[in-house]
Amino acid sequence: MIRLSTFLLVILIIQPPFNTWEKLILLCLSSSIIFFSEIKKNTVKNSSIFVIFFIIIFISQNLFSKNYLIVNHIVLPSYVSNNNDYIKGNFPKELETKLKFKLKKIVSRDNSLKDVPQPGSNKFSTLYNKYAFQAENIWTDVDEGKYIMIKKNINFWDLGPSALNEINLNIVNYNKTSYKNNVIFPVLFKINFLKQFDQSTLCFNGNLYYKANNNFIFHDNKKNKCIVINYKTDYYLFDYERDLQLNIKANFFHNNNYLFFYTLTILLLLIITLTIYKIKLFYFITSISFFIVLFLYLKFSPNAISGFSETFYFARLNDGLIHYGYARIMANHFVLGNFYEGFKGAADVFYFMPLTRYINTSLFFLFGDTVLGSIFIISFFPILIFKFLNLFLNKKTSKYFVIVFIFFPIFESLGFTMINYINFTVDGYGEGICYFFLILLSFLYFKNDDYKYKFFMIGVLSFLVIGIRPNYIALIYPLITGYIFYLIFNRNLIDEVYKKIFFLISGTSLIFLIPIHNYVYSNEFVLLVKNTSLENNLQINLQDYFEFFSNILSINQNDLNYNKVIKHFSHYIKIYEVWFAIILINLFVVFFFKIHSKFKILSISLIIMHSSFLFFKGDPRYSMGAWFLSFVVFIYMFSEIYYPLIKKNFLVKKSN
Repeated sequence: MIRLSTFLLVILIIQPPFNTWEKLILLCLSSSIIFFSEIKKNTVKNSSIFVIFFIIIFISQNLFSKNYLIVNHIVLPSYVSNNNDYIKGNFPKELETKLKFKLKKIVSRDNSLKDVPQPGSNKFSTLYNKYAFQAENIWTDVDEGKYIMIKKNINFWDLGPSALNEINLNIVNYNKTSYKNNVIFPVLFKINFLKQFDQSTLCFNGNLYYKANNNFIFHDNKKNKCIVINYKTDYYLFDYERDLQLNIKANFFHNNNYLFFYTLTILLLLIITLTIYKIKLFYFITSISFFIVLFLYLKFSPNAISGFSETFYFARLNDGLIHYGYARIMANHFVLGNFYEGFKGAADVFYFMPLTRYINTSLFFLFGDTVLGSIFIISFFPILIFKFLNLFLNKKTSKYFVIVFIFFPIFESLGFTMINYINFTVDGYGEGICYFFLILLSFLYFKNDDYKYKFFMIGVLSFLVIGIRPNYIALIYPLITGYIFYLIFNRNLIDEVYKKIFFLISGTSLIFLIPIHNYVYSNEFVLLVKNTSLENNLQINLQDYFEFFSNILSINQNDLNYNKVIKHFSHYIKIYEVWFAIILINLFVVFFFKIHSKFKILSISLIIMHSSFLFFKGDPRYSMGAWFLSFVVFIYMFSEIYYPLIKKNFLVKKSN
C-alpha cells in the first residue's frame, strides 16, 4: 500500500500526460525507486513539517504548470476529391486562397505529395473535430488541442505533429534517396496563447499567418521576425520544410517557467522518495543508463529523422507506421464515443500482430500520441534481466551480465543487448514490449511456486506475447502444457495445485478474445490471423524438404529446390555463425544432465519454437525472444554444468 500510494502521488506530481522526455525520465526513475527499494522504518519524524513543506512546493509547482500553448495541427491535402474540400470548409477565404497557392507550388516541386488525401475522407483518417486527433486532448479543458509547455526555443517537432504517422500518409518518393522518409508533408499548426501572454513578443522562423484589424497578415519565409501577441488571435504556422522555430519572450517568470516547473517537480520527488525509501543505487543507475543508450541511439541512428523529439517520424512502408496508425484510428474512435469501431481495431479480421494496436491505444491516454509508453515499459529491461538471472546466478555475476546487456552489444545476435529493443520500439514495432513480457513471463515461471496469483499473470502475459507476435504460440503453449504437468507431478510439494492450474488456464484463455473479435466483426471463424498472413510468411513446406533430401541422393539434382532450402536455412543461421549452433545444440544437451525440470520444459518449448523457423521467416524481429531465452538456458548450463566440469577436469589438474 505504501508503494502504490507513493506511486499515485508521483503521478500527481509529474502530471499526466507523460508526453515529454523530462516527464518520462522522472516517472521511470521514481518508479524504479518506489518498486525496487527498501521502505525505511519511521519514515517521517515530524509529519506536520513534512506535510506543510510539501504542500507549499506542490502549490508553487502547479502555478508554473499553467503556462503553455494550445496547439492543433493538420496535414494539408493536395487535391480536392468528391467535392470534399477541407481547406475551403474550415478556413476563411483569404487564408484558403493563400494555402492553396502554396500547396500548388509545393506539389509541383514534389510530385509524390499529389496523393495526400482530404482529412476525414476515408476510414483511415483521424480527423477529430476541425484538426487532427491528438490523444493529449483528453487532459485539456478545451474542445480541441493539446497543451505544450512553453520553453525558450520551440521547433517543428516540439509542436508534436503526430498526424504525420497516419496510415494515409504512407507515401514515398522513389526518385529521391532515403525514400522511406524523404517526403516532407505540408503541416498547418494553429496555436493559441493564454491571457497572461497578451502583449508579449513572438519571434519566429518560417511562415506565420494571422488576422488583425479584419485583414489577414501573411509573413512568408521570415527569419527572426517578431510580432506582439494578442491572446484572442488564432496564429497559423504553415510548415513545408521542417524548419519552423518559435521563441516567446515575456517576463522573467514566464520565460523561465519551464525550468521552475521541473526544478520544483524534482524537489517534490526527492522529498517523497528520500523520505520513504532507501534507494538501491544499482537499480537507479541502470535506469539512468537505459536513457543514455536511448539518446545515443537517437543521436547516431540515420533513421531518427525527428531527432530527439518525443514525436517519432516512422519510416514509410514499414509495419511500425501501420501499428501506430491503427492505434490513432482506435483512440480517435474511443474519444469520439464510437466504441464499436474503436474495439474493431481498424480490421474486420486481424492480419498480423493483433494486440499491438490495442496496447498502443491504451498507452496513448497516459503518454500522449507518442511511443513513450512503450519506452517506459522497456526502460525496466535491465532490472528485469538482473532479477531473472539472479534466480540462478549470484548477484555479482548477474550485475556483470546486466552491464554487458546495457552497454556492450557482444551478444546482439542472441537478443542479449538493450539496443535491439530500443531499435524495435523507436521504429514503432511491438517486439520491444513483446519480448519484455516474454522475459517477465519466464521470470515468473522460474520464481517460487508458492504464490498462486502469479499463475494468472503468467497466463495474461502469454496472451499478450501471442497477441503481439502470434508465431510465439509455438513456444508458449508447449511451455504452459509442460508447466501444468510439472505442477501435477509435483503436487506433493505444492499446496492448492489445482487452483494454480485454474489461474494459469484462466489467464491464458484471454487468447479467445482474438477469434471472438474476428467472428463478431467478420462473421467468420479465424483463430488468430488471416490464412493469407500465414501463407505469406510460410517460406518452405514439408514437400520442399522431402525433395531437398531426395535430391541430395539423386544424380539429377533439382538446383532450384536445393537453392530455395539452403537460402531459407542460411537466412536463419549462416554456416559460419557457430554461436547459434552452440546455443541450439545446448537445448538438446540439457536432457543428458540432472538439472531442474523447469529448464528441460523450457528447452523442449524452445526446440519446438526454433523448429517453426524451418518453415517460416526467422528474421531477428520474429526470433529474438527465442534466441534470448535459449542464451539464458546456455548461461544456466555453463554455470551449473560446463564450468564445474571444465574446472574439475582441466583447471584443477593443470594447477596440480
